[in-house]
Amino acid sequence: MAMTTAIQHQLIVNGYQYHVEMDERRLEVFVAVARRLSFSDAARSLHLSQPAVSQHVAALEADLGAQLFERTTRRVRLTSAGAALLDRAESLLREHAEARRAVAAAEGRIAGELSVAASLTIGGYVLPRALAELRRRHPELLARVTIENTEQVIGSLRGGRADIGFVEGEQRDTGVDYHLLRDDELVLIAPAKHRFAHMTEVPVADLATEPMVLREQGSGTRTVAETHLQNAGVDLEALRIVAELSGIDAIKAAVAAGLGVSIISRSALTDSGAAAEVIHRRIAGVRMHRQMAAATLTGTTPLPAAQRLLALLRRQASEP
Repeated sequence: MAMTTAIQHQLIVNGYQYHVEMDERRLEVFVAVARRLSFSDAARSLHLSQPAVSQHVAALEADLGAQLFERTTRRVRLTSAGAALLDRAESLLREHAEARRAVAAAEGRIAGELSVAASLTIGGYVLPRALAELRRRHPELLARVTIENTEQVIGSLRGGRADIGFVEGEQRDTGVDYHLLRDDELVLIAPAKHRFAHMTEVPVADLATEPMVLREQGSGTRTVAETHLQNAGVDLEALRIVAELSGIDAIKAAVAAGLGVSIISRSALTDSGAAAEVIHRRIAGVRMHRQMAAATLTGTTPLPAAQRLLALLRRQASEP
């Protein structure tokens, strides 16, 4: 969540004490770069240009009078000052976000902005109906949704860029609470005229003979699929991965065009167009189920809008 507020901060580095007033957005950018050790990756996660990220970091370094990163053409590394700032910066961002949440919760407001980070499946196929109903009931609310993979969603939550996150699969992250929403099943998809169309279930051994189109590393879908396949005795190294794509619609289009087969959520096959272009089958002896869940920071009070959204999603999940 972009902010322009300033935070009073006391930092001790190498025996020196700094009293500075830092822009919250600069702290968010610093944390994103520090956690990824990449200016380009941080820029993508924050939806900023790389020069903008560099400017925020340079301004923060000027405020502190200290270099936070060592940058070469090959790598980015935290300096001692940067390492000293990192934990404190994350703590400050969490405390500041919690203060805003506490005030909103005390007043019971369902207005203003709600920042949501969601994985592709939930963001694209589960959230829209609940968000539409939330908007109808509370027209003064503006929901800002960022679509990310599971790892990035948790990063946005920790970094204060999201008020609530939505992820898939079993997650165990220190400092994050997970609230189960619904069960989700992963299925194998193939082109409509593929030989798998004549099968009721696909033998596990047949996967090694097919080119595979998968989600990128770090996605909940890929992690869950690989875990289930490995438990079924599949050698993941033997799979013929021909493409890694970050978008579910891109994966469905690639499969429909004949690039390979894939594993995606059954929830992503609800539109008639997708159903006509690809077929979906279960894998014999493998039931790839996972839980969709909301994520909040441990010890924080979710915004009233986040609580209401969670309630709508749970009601939606209980509908036949």
